[in-house]
Amino acid sequence: MAKNKKPVLKTSNSQYIETEALNSLTFDFYQRCFKKLCLSMFEWVDLPKGMDARFLEEVLYYNGLATLLYTEKFGFINTASTPSGNLNIYGLPTSINCFSYGFSEIRKLYTGLANEEAKKTDCILVLNCQDKESTFSSMETFAYRMYKAERSADININSTKSPIVILADEKTKLSMINAYAKYDGNEPVIVGKKGQFNLDDINSIDTRAEFIADKLQDYKKGIWNELLTFLGINNLNEKKERMVTEETNQNNEVINLNLQSFLIPRKKACEQFNELFGTNISIRVRSDLTNTIKRMESIVNDFTPTEIEGEVIENDNK
Repeated sequence: MAKNKKPVLKTSNSQYIETEALNSLTFDFYQRCFKKLCLSMFEWVDLPKGMDARFLEEVLYYNGLATLLYTEKFGFINTASTPSGNLNIYGLPTSINCFSYGFSEIRKLYTGLANEEAKKTDCILVLNCQDKESTFSSMETFAYRMYKAERSADININSTKSPIVILADEKTKLSMINAYAKYDGNEPVIVGKKGQFNLDDINSIDTRAEFIADKLQDYKKGIWNELLTFLGINNLNEKKERMVTEETNQNNEVINLNLQSFLIPRKKACEQFNELFGTNISIRVRSDLTNTIKRMESIVNDFTPTEIEGEVIENDNK
């Protein structure tokens, strides 16, 4: 599986180690946050014993491809996969390398001919989305943008706390760095040796830094809403009186189309698996949100209709 890419350059200068660590921690935080969101979007229903829905979604998140199959040794399992062999007329691999921890086997792609031989030799290909791409690479881009905005806000807050550039000669440089580190660490009193600083040799420049951290927070909200739209999750957070029905419908249409890109290939895999093995597995969205697809696929059934802004939607009756 793919590994996280750090967005910072490493340096041998020890004074930047703490900053580098905070950069990496911030980037990793958003990556983990987005991954948890992605892995919680769908619920696999009635999977046979031996299959693991969490691992299935994790494989799709990182690799974009997964397989469902039956083996004599393990029974029903789900694995990661890579194409093996030629492509058929629809651009899908005719053979697939199904692999996991302690397991690797090349299987034929199921083509719709359900028979006893196919049950032993074929596998069902599960696509993460319509374009067969992983979600990880996109989430990494969003995490990088959020990391940049978050750290920029941190820097801006620090610059408004102490909006100065300190000028000192080489003899007092280290002492000034240590003194500023204490100031930046919110120490109430900074104690130095008598004669440690010659005030005549120390100058400062007021940078007149403007406070923009609040604007960066709004920028982060925009990235967050863009992320949710990409995943097909409702994210309109404007006040209702500022929205019109047409704008709401347009946004919901984009959200629904993005959601379908993830949902349709999963439903297709369920249909093929049921054809081949006579099972009744299905996939549904873990959401109560009120756009069209989510009303159809929601795991929550006890809704009552309510009219808001001239549009009938469904709300939880609890």
